[in-house]
Amino acid sequence: MSEAVAQETLDQLASASTATVASQLLKHGLAHQTLAGLRPVGQTSGFAAPAATLRCVPSRATIDGLVPGTPPTPGLSMFDVAERVLAGHVLVVDTAGSTRAATGGDILLQRMHERGVAGVVTAGSFRDASGVGEVPMPTYAAGATADISRADVRTLELDVPIGCAGVAVYPGDVLVGDRDGVVVVPAELAAEIAPAAAEQERLEEYVLRRVRDGEPLAGLYPPGPDTVAAFREQEVDR
Repeated sequence: MSEAVAQETLDQLASASTATVASQLLKHGLAHQTLAGLRPVGQTSGFAAPAATLRCVPSRATIDGLVPGTPPTPGLSMFDVAERVLAGHVLVVDTAGSTRAATGGDILLQRMHERGVAGVVTAGSFRDASGVGEVPMPTYAAGATADISRADVRTLELDVPIGCAGVAVYPGDVLVGDRDGVVVVPAELAAEIAPAAAEQERLEEYVLRRVRDGEPLAGLYPPGPDTVAAFREQEVDR
Protein backbone atom coordinates (compact mmCIF):
# COMPACT_ATOMS: atom_id res chain seq x y z
CA MET A 1 0.00 0.00 0.00
CA SER A 2 1.16 3.57 -0.71
CA GLU A 3 2.53 5.79 2.04
CA ALA A 4 -0.34 7.29 4.02
CA VAL A 5 -1.69 10.60 2.72
CA ALA A 6 -1.61 13.40 5.32
CA GLN A 7 -4.88 14.35 7.00
CA GLU A 8 -4.41 17.99 5.93
CA THR A 9 -4.30 16.82 2.32
CA LEU A 10 -7.46 14.75 2.77
CA ASP A 11 -9.24 17.72 4.37
CA GLN A 12 -8.31 20.01 1.46
CA LEU A 13 -9.54 17.46 -1.08
CA ALA A 14 -12.78 16.91 0.83
CA SER A 15 -13.50 20.64 0.74
CA ALA A 16 -13.13 20.76 -3.07
CA SER A 17 -15.75 19.65 -5.57
CA THR A 18 -15.10 16.60 -7.72
CA ALA A 19 -15.26 18.89 -10.77
CA THR A 20 -12.42 20.99 -9.36
CA VAL A 21 -10.35 17.93 -8.49
CA ALA A 22 -10.91 16.51 -11.99
CA SER A 23 -9.75 19.82 -13.50
CA GLN A 24 -6.55 19.69 -11.46
CA LEU A 25 -5.94 16.07 -12.45
CA LEU A 26 -6.29 17.05 -16.11
CA LYS A 27 -3.36 19.44 -15.66
CA HIS A 28 -1.30 16.36 -14.78
CA GLY A 29 -2.41 14.52 -17.92
CA LEU A 30 -5.09 12.43 -16.18
CA ALA A 31 -8.26 13.02 -18.17
CA HIS A 32 -10.53 10.17 -17.04
CA GLN A 33 -10.35 9.70 -13.28
CA THR A 34 -14.10 9.86 -12.61
CA LEU A 35 -15.74 6.51 -11.86
CA ALA A 36 -18.16 6.18 -14.77
CA GLY A 37 -21.83 5.53 -14.07
CA LEU A 38 -21.69 5.45 -10.27
CA ARG A 39 -24.19 7.54 -8.35
CA PRO A 40 -24.58 8.39 -4.67
CA VAL A 41 -27.00 6.19 -2.77
CA GLY A 42 -26.97 8.02 0.55
CA GLN A 43 -24.88 10.79 2.08
CA THR A 44 -23.60 13.22 -0.56
CA SER A 45 -21.56 15.71 1.45
CA GLY A 46 -17.99 15.92 0.22
CA PHE A 47 -15.54 13.27 1.39
CA ALA A 48 -11.95 12.23 0.72
CA ALA A 49 -10.44 9.01 2.03
CA PRO A 50 -7.74 6.48 1.13
CA ALA A 51 -8.84 3.40 -0.79
CA ALA A 52 -9.03 -0.15 0.44
CA THR A 53 -9.58 -2.20 -2.71
CA LEU A 54 -11.46 -5.45 -3.32
CA ARG A 55 -11.15 -7.55 -6.46
CA CYS A 56 -13.87 -9.95 -7.54
CA VAL A 57 -14.15 -12.56 -10.29
CA PRO A 58 -17.30 -13.92 -11.94
CA SER A 59 -19.03 -16.65 -9.96
CA ARG A 60 -18.77 -20.33 -10.82
CA ALA A 61 -21.82 -22.31 -9.71
CA THR A 62 -19.91 -25.41 -8.58
CA ILE A 63 -17.57 -23.35 -6.38
CA ASP A 64 -19.72 -20.55 -5.03
CA GLY A 65 -22.59 -22.48 -3.47
CA LEU A 66 -25.09 -21.96 -6.28
CA VAL A 67 -25.63 -25.71 -6.85
CA PRO A 68 -27.56 -27.53 -4.08
CA GLY A 69 -25.18 -29.39 -1.78
CA THR A 70 -22.14 -27.26 -2.65
CA PRO A 71 -21.55 -24.70 0.13
CA PRO A 72 -19.60 -21.55 -0.69
CA THR A 73 -15.85 -21.94 -0.55
CA PRO A 74 -14.57 -20.43 2.71
CA GLY A 75 -12.52 -17.32 2.18
CA LEU A 76 -12.90 -13.63 1.63
CA SER A 77 -16.65 -13.17 1.96
CA MET A 78 -18.15 -9.70 2.21
CA PHE A 79 -18.67 -10.43 5.90
CA ASP A 80 -14.91 -11.01 6.25
CA VAL A 81 -14.20 -7.83 4.29
CA ALA A 82 -16.52 -5.81 6.53
CA GLU A 83 -14.31 -6.71 9.49
CA ARG A 84 -10.97 -6.20 7.72
CA VAL A 85 -11.24 -2.79 6.06
CA LEU A 86 -9.30 -0.27 8.13
CA ALA A 87 -11.13 2.58 9.82
CA GLY A 88 -10.86 5.81 7.86
CA HIS A 89 -10.60 4.00 4.52
CA VAL A 90 -13.20 3.77 1.77
CA LEU A 91 -13.85 0.31 0.33
CA VAL A 92 -13.67 0.30 -3.48
CA VAL A 93 -15.06 -2.81 -5.19
CA ASP A 94 -14.20 -4.15 -8.65
CA THR A 95 -17.16 -6.36 -9.55
CA ALA A 96 -15.57 -8.02 -12.59
CA GLY A 97 -17.62 -5.99 -15.04
CA SER A 98 -21.00 -6.80 -13.48
CA THR A 99 -23.09 -3.76 -12.61
CA ARG A 100 -25.77 -5.95 -11.00
CA ALA A 101 -23.46 -7.77 -8.58
CA ALA A 102 -24.51 -7.13 -4.99
CA THR A 103 -21.77 -5.65 -2.82
CA GLY A 104 -23.88 -5.71 0.34
CA GLY A 105 -26.98 -4.43 2.06
CA ASP A 106 -27.93 -2.11 4.87
CA ILE A 107 -26.89 -4.38 7.76
CA LEU A 108 -23.44 -5.08 6.30
CA LEU A 109 -22.84 -1.41 5.55
CA GLN A 110 -24.11 -0.32 8.95
CA ARG A 111 -21.53 -2.65 10.51
CA MET A 112 -18.80 -1.08 8.40
CA HIS A 113 -19.93 2.39 9.45
CA GLU A 114 -19.83 1.39 13.12
CA ARG A 115 -16.24 0.21 12.60
CA GLY A 116 -15.26 3.62 11.24
CA VAL A 117 -15.06 2.77 7.53
CA ALA A 118 -15.22 6.04 5.57
CA GLY A 119 -17.50 4.81 2.77
CA VAL A 120 -18.21 2.12 0.17
CA VAL A 121 -17.89 2.60 -3.59
CA THR A 122 -18.84 -0.28 -5.86
CA ALA A 123 -19.00 -0.83 -9.60
CA GLY A 124 -21.91 -3.15 -8.82
CA SER A 125 -25.11 -2.63 -6.85
CA PHE A 126 -26.46 -2.64 -3.32
CA ARG A 127 -29.26 -4.75 -1.89
CA ASP A 128 -31.74 -3.03 0.42
CA ALA A 129 -30.85 0.22 -1.30
CA SER A 130 -33.32 2.34 0.66
CA GLY A 131 -31.75 1.12 3.89
CA VAL A 132 -28.25 1.65 2.53
CA GLY A 133 -29.24 5.24 1.80
CA GLU A 134 -29.93 5.74 5.51
CA VAL A 135 -26.48 4.56 6.64
CA PRO A 136 -24.64 7.77 7.59
CA MET A 137 -21.61 7.34 5.37
CA PRO A 138 -20.91 7.91 1.65
CA THR A 139 -22.14 5.06 -0.57
CA TYR A 140 -21.92 4.95 -4.37
CA ALA A 141 -23.07 2.25 -6.78
CA ALA A 142 -24.18 1.53 -10.33
CA GLY A 143 -27.66 0.57 -9.14
CA ALA A 144 -29.79 -1.60 -6.86
CA THR A 145 -30.47 -5.33 -6.92
CA ALA A 146 -32.35 -8.04 -5.02
CA ASP A 147 -29.82 -10.77 -5.92
CA ILE A 148 -27.29 -12.22 -3.49
CA SER A 149 -23.67 -11.30 -4.18
CA ARG A 150 -22.36 -14.74 -5.08
CA ALA A 151 -25.00 -15.05 -7.81
CA ASP A 152 -22.67 -12.87 -9.88
CA VAL A 153 -19.21 -12.56 -8.33
CA ARG A 154 -16.78 -14.13 -5.91
CA THR A 155 -14.67 -11.86 -3.72
CA LEU A 156 -11.04 -12.80 -4.27
CA GLU A 157 -8.36 -10.31 -3.14
CA LEU A 158 -8.20 -7.37 -0.75
CA ASP A 159 -5.82 -4.42 -1.18
CA VAL A 160 -4.54 -5.12 -4.68
CA PRO A 161 -4.67 -2.85 -7.76
CA ILE A 162 -8.13 -2.99 -9.36
CA GLY A 163 -10.16 -1.41 -12.13
CA CYS A 164 -13.40 0.15 -10.87
CA ALA A 165 -15.88 1.73 -13.28
CA GLY A 166 -13.18 2.28 -15.88
CA VAL A 167 -10.49 3.72 -13.59
CA ALA A 168 -7.39 2.11 -12.08
CA VAL A 169 -7.45 2.25 -8.28
CA TYR A 170 -4.40 1.33 -6.23
CA PRO A 171 -4.53 0.72 -2.48
CA GLY A 172 -3.97 4.06 -0.75
CA ASP A 173 -5.17 6.22 -3.67
CA VAL A 174 -7.53 8.96 -2.50
CA LEU A 175 -11.19 8.83 -3.47
CA VAL A 176 -12.95 12.19 -3.51
CA GLY A 177 -16.74 12.19 -3.71
CA ASP A 178 -19.72 14.52 -3.73
CA ARG A 179 -23.17 14.71 -5.34
CA ASP A 180 -21.63 14.55 -8.84
CA GLY A 181 -19.79 11.26 -8.27
CA VAL A 182 -16.34 9.98 -7.32
CA VAL A 183 -12.87 10.90 -8.60
CA VAL A 184 -9.67 8.91 -8.02
CA VAL A 185 -6.55 10.88 -7.05
CA PRO A 186 -3.33 8.85 -7.30
CA ALA A 187 -1.68 8.81 -3.87
CA GLU A 188 1.58 10.16 -5.28
CA LEU A 189 -0.19 13.28 -6.60
CA ALA A 190 -2.52 13.98 -3.68
CA ALA A 191 -0.23 16.42 -1.83
CA GLU A 192 0.20 18.46 -5.02
CA ILE A 193 -3.41 18.31 -6.20
CA ALA A 194 -4.98 19.24 -2.85
CA PRO A 195 -3.69 22.83 -2.35
CA ALA A 196 -4.20 23.62 -6.04
CA ALA A 197 -7.80 22.40 -5.81
CA ALA A 198 -8.38 24.45 -2.66
CA GLU A 199 -7.06 27.57 -4.40
CA GLN A 200 -9.24 26.91 -7.46
CA GLU A 201 -12.29 26.69 -5.20
CA ARG A 202 -11.48 30.09 -3.69
CA LEU A 203 -10.83 31.60 -7.13
CA GLU A 204 -14.15 30.35 -8.46
CA GLU A 205 -15.99 31.69 -5.40
CA TYR A 206 -14.37 35.08 -6.11
CA VAL A 207 -15.40 34.91 -9.78
CA LEU A 208 -18.96 33.90 -8.86
CA ARG A 209 -19.29 36.92 -6.55
CA ARG A 210 -18.33 39.20 -9.43
CA VAL A 211 -20.76 37.45 -11.79
CA ARG A 212 -23.53 37.96 -9.23
CA ASP A 213 -22.59 41.63 -9.20
CA GLY A 214 -23.45 41.74 -12.90
CA GLU A 215 -20.04 41.57 -14.58
CA PRO A 216 -19.78 39.93 -18.04
CA LEU A 217 -17.78 36.71 -18.45
CA ALA A 218 -15.18 37.97 -20.94
CA GLY A 219 -11.84 37.76 -19.17
CA LEU A 220 -13.57 36.88 -15.92
CA TYR A 221 -14.40 33.26 -16.65
CA PRO A 222 -12.37 31.38 -17.57
CA PRO A 223 -10.22 33.66 -15.39
CA GLY A 224 -7.81 35.80 -17.40
CA PRO A 225 -4.50 37.16 -16.05
CA ASP A 226 -6.12 40.34 -14.70
CA THR A 227 -8.79 38.36 -12.86
CA VAL A 228 -6.23 36.02 -11.33
CA ALA A 229 -4.07 38.98 -10.28
CA ALA A 230 -7.07 40.71 -8.67
CA PHE A 231 -8.00 37.50 -6.88
CA ARG A 232 -4.51 37.05 -5.48
CA GLU A 233 -4.38 40.67 -4.37
CA GLN A 234 -7.59 40.29 -2.38
CA GLU A 235 -6.24 37.01 -0.96
CA VAL A 236 -3.27 38.93 0.46
CA ASP A 237 -5.59 41.57 1.93
CA ARG A 238 -7.79 39.02 3.73
